[in-house]
Amino acid sequence: MKQSIILFSLLIALAMLFTACAPVEDDIFTTARITVSGEGDVPITSVQAQAKLTNVNTRQVITTADFEGTSATVELLRGAYQIDIEGVATCPSGNSAVRMRQFRCQSDYVEFVQHGVNEVTLKTIFLD
Repeated sequence: MKQSIILFSLLIALAMLFTACAPVEDDIFTTARITVSGEGDVPITSVQAQAKLTNVNTRQVITTADFEGTSATVELLRGAYQIDIEGVATCPSGNSAVRMRQFRCQSDYVEFVQHGVNEVTLKTIFLD
């Protein structure tokens, strides 16, 4: 009887040990959605660009060029980031014409700390 109690206690302790050590990655990762918008009354329909996100604390750099329309979605560590985006924007230019314009976006400090999707919209600076 004493051996079965010791064995049962040992099994319970092992079960607690393995469940307590399971990593919970939901608490350290989040999703960031970065949207590029035109300056003033200049609409943007799509962009071809590269976004560089630098973690302010760890200096880890994440890059993406996977834009859908005017937005890019990135999985990253929760924290504060510096964002730099450079590329080409497609802008309608009257009479069904389309104009390609070089642009740049920049932000020194953006927090991505919430669970779920964190959204930020950056204004463009056209270079032409």
